[in-house]
Amino acid sequence: MSAPTALTGSDSKPGPAAYDLWYQTDRGRWIGGVEMQVLQRLLMPRSGDTVLDIGCGTGHFTRGFAELGLDVTGLDKDLTALRFARGRNGARYVGGDARRLPFADRSFDHCIAITSLCFVDDPALAVAEMWRVARRGVALGLLNRNSLLHRRKAGRGAYRGARWDRCGHARGWFSSLPGAGPPICRWAVFEPNGSPAARIIERLVPGSIPLGGFLAVTAHRVDAPRRS
Repeated sequence: MSAPTALTGSDSKPGPAAYDLWYQTDRGRWIGGVEMQVLQRLLMPRSGDTVLDIGCGTGHFTRGFAELGLDVTGLDKDLTALRFARGRNGARYVGGDARRLPFADRSFDHCIAITSLCFVDDPALAVAEMWRVARRGVALGLLNRNSLLHRRKAGRGAYRGARWDRCGHARGWFSSLPGAGPPICRWAVFEPNGSPAARIIERLVPGSIPLGGFLAVTAHRVDAPRRS
């Protein structure tokens, strides 16, 4: 269920160590940081909130959210990736399927899935399950079909078999969910090569322009419990 190398630019599927190590490269740190910032702004978590990271893979983003002071649980059905993730600190990890989450209703404040749903056959079912176990909201990181990344990488290497979505697709997944506010879409990683020019472009192009390789979508519950 974990996304093998979404937005890494690699043309082959690496093992867990190589996948995680990529985020320590200059380009990997930049792309991962951009994605984290977008999702954090959309999700608006508070310190101590509980978060379920669906399709956590090696736990890179799971650990990142834990470093923000959140109580994070990572879930994946790739046992090799989970073994790697459990060897790091900062979060709990469990095995499971995004389409049948092993948790009671409203068990977490937030649920996130970062590029993992791109490899799930029935994303609407997975989003419905995420919504079921979330008290406050759901945030998704997807591969954007209307992007330079799609032109360069669709159907190749680690992206082989991945689904590329548009904002309208994702909004449809939330349309029949009880208590869902209007989904919000934002885009990032407009030029994925990580060059100095790419970083300037990232600062200048508004996140509302639907051309970035990374599509972030969030919806909040209108029936969420009040904050104390």
